[in-house]
Amino acid sequence: MKTKQVRICLLACLQAMIMAACKSSGPAVGGAGAGPGQEKGDYIVLSKERTILLYPDAPNTSPRMDISLSIVDSRRPENRFILDALYDGQGTEEYADKRLQGYDARYGEMRRVAEQFPDMPAEALNWYYTETIVQSAGTARVAVFSRKTESFLSGAHGMQTNDYYVFSLEDKRRLSLWDIIRNDAKQALDEQVEGALRTYMEIPSWIPLSEGGFFEDSVDRLEDFFLSPRGLGFQWDPYEIAPYSIGLIEIILPYDQLQGLFTERGIVLTNEFR
Repeated sequence: MKTKQVRICLLACLQAMIMAACKSSGPAVGGAGAGPGQEKGDYIVLSKERTILLYPDAPNTSPRMDISLSIVDSRRPENRFILDALYDGQGTEEYADKRLQGYDARYGEMRRVAEQFPDMPAEALNWYYTETIVQSAGTARVAVFSRKTESFLSGAHGMQTNDYYVFSLEDKRRLSLWDIIRNDAKQALDEQVEGALRTYMEIPSWIPLSEGGFFEDSVDRLEDFFLSPRGLGFQWDPYEIAPYSIGLIEIILPYDQLQGLFTERGIVLTNEFR
């Protein structure tokens, strides 16, 4: 069997074993640190990082997992509802600490797996996880945040994700797409989204989306939307609507292109971005 095929088989076995494992042999923990909070508009940027050593007795040569966070906090009570949504009701520090500590058992399991596969490629043993939360846009009535992650947690390749959160500062809640777009305008919106995806992937109108790289001929997953000065945006992670090789997909529909599709609230909120 060729070297590349051996590596692929080893990585596939590794991922299966880790996902099935429920006990840990105990990870080795390296240094952890936090950067000072930096003011950015109404929010403080909180940076933290941590390294977990697979073999703590050999710190200079041990494989490691590096974890890095750059997230937002706020001392303003009126922003608490935003932080609650971003951190599942946890305090910012509590959320960060759980993220930093959360991979101990999973990464520690790698020691047992490495012993069973002595020929495992070195790149399979070095893991990383980064998470960045920022306010990407905002007006007097709306705040838009994004959460981006990049990671390698075993397997054949790393992974990227991106999630958007659109908040009403007046109602103090997260908005859904149908707060912005009329329910009876879904078909018209779908057509606009399909057209933008065809442009994105350079797929002619007479070729089905499924023949141009997408999983299906229509795209119904419109949950991850955002507002920006450029227009109404949609985003999909790898594997959501297309293979990993295509990567993150993001499109933006200009507001003028969507005239007649907005709710009354959507008209007010999008006008503030123009």
